[in-house]
Amino acid sequence: MTTYTKEEIAKKIQHTNVNPDLDREGVIALCNDCIEYNFDGVMLQPCWIEEAKNILDSTDIKVCTALGYPMGGATTASKIKETEDVFKLGADQLDFMANVGFLKSKMYDEYKNEINEIVHAANGKVTKIMLEFGMLTQDEKKIAAELALEAGVTYLKNSSGWGRGGKATVDDVQLLKKVAGDKALVKASGGIRSYEDCIQILNAGASLIGTSAGVKILTGTGEQLSDY
Repeated sequence: MTTYTKEEIAKKIQHTNVNPDLDREGVIALCNDCIEYNFDGVMLQPCWIEEAKNILDSTDIKVCTALGYPMGGATTASKIKETEDVFKLGADQLDFMANVGFLKSKMYDEYKNEINEIVHAANGKVTKIMLEFGMLTQDEKKIAAELALEAGVTYLKNSSGWGRGGKATVDDVQLLKKVAGDKALVKASGGIRSYEDCIQILNAGASLIGTSAGVKILTGTGEQLSDY
């Protein structure tokens, strides 16, 4: 088992608060945490991209955003428009939720085509698909990951961490790593709240971790914000 220093773990954490009640003061605090602990990136809702970009402009910390969760059922056209918008606002990376209903209906062409169109709209920027494994059978998990890989995403991600998306498990991350091979990377999210959790998930094959408990993970103190 590979061991990691806390500094190495920090560079694999995308420090997250996508709660609807996050205010400007909270955005500033989240970004300042990223600077203090040298996290890989900040993850917040699209309305706060410009604020975060201004704070982090002189750093190499990535501004990341998420859309389409926790339902995933917005139209493809609206997801494409949002994708274009968030990158125009200055986002470096995008996490987006798959249409679970398409997958459950075995509408595999529609499922894959939507993902491909979002990737195309991102125009070379990093995309991470939130597969919402908590709602899928084992067979569906594999199919979802394979279709997303074929559609060209940069990262396969087990869950948004919201609603029924589910928590990150070693088994799920190992599955994603197996499907991804050398064609994509893996991000894990949902219920990762301790240094020990991080070590297990990273050793299972994750390259990035999404969590609101980044400070707690590194210091053993602090209040987590959500299950993300």
